[in-house]
Amino acid sequence: MKIIAYTALHYGKDYLESAMQSVIDCVDEFHILYTSQGSHGTRIMAPCPETADELFEIAGTFGWGKVHWHTGAWSAEGKQRDFIHQLSPDADIILVVDADEIWSPKLVDAAIGLHGDKDGPYRLRAPMVHFWRSFNRAVLHDPAFPERVIYPKKENKTVGGLPYVGVISHMGYAQRPEIVEYKMKIHGHLNELRTDVDWFQDVYMNPARSQDLHPIGSDYWNAEAVNPWDYLPQFMMGHPYAYLEIIE
Repeated sequence: MKIIAYTALHYGKDYLESAMQSVIDCVDEFHILYTSQGSHGTRIMAPCPETADELFEIAGTFGWGKVHWHTGAWSAEGKQRDFIHQLSPDADIILVVDADEIWSPKLVDAAIGLHGDKDGPYRLRAPMVHFWRSFNRAVLHDPAFPERVIYPKKENKTVGGLPYVGVISHMGYAQRPEIVEYKMKIHGHLNELRTDVDWFQDVYMNPARSQDLHPIGSDYWNAEAVNPWDYLPQFMMGHPYAYLEIIE
């Protein structure tokens, strides 16, 4: 059985190493699909705040035996992600590991174990919590779980869900404000961003705000106090942001 993981990468310095560490011991190959021009949404002339060299150095933390770096230019996010099938056509399990997503160990085990269900679905959604501006607050009840596991050889082309034995901790809103502001400028749903507020200034940069946080809008995006170690792997205790009251 061949298990691979990949990251579709444009920026991600804050958590790329952590995301990779959360699955690296369980996979045979880890592929980085890097583009200097974001494929996930709107293209702008302003340079990305993070360079290819910075990200390449982080990916190399785990050595270049298991880890493989690929640079490309893709016109859409789906094309960037689908490139993994050309790189590893013999994979039995593909873990989709975004640069700001940290997997719980038990969730990785569950994803691998469910490969044995021959009649199971082709793709699986993964339970996720969204950390908000620190490790101490998170959105816990968003029901929109993304697809994060693929079984390319299965014939049942349906979508199922991973059991709630652990979560993916999404750190996309627990990053440096600089990168969140850039993220908003190239957002894949730029034309859907809310207009009732200046989201970056009035919501994200407002440390007192805990309700109605989503940049597009969601009844579920209300942050609450959490014990981060109920969700994050223990190795995250060594992360530079682990004990900050607010990331800025």
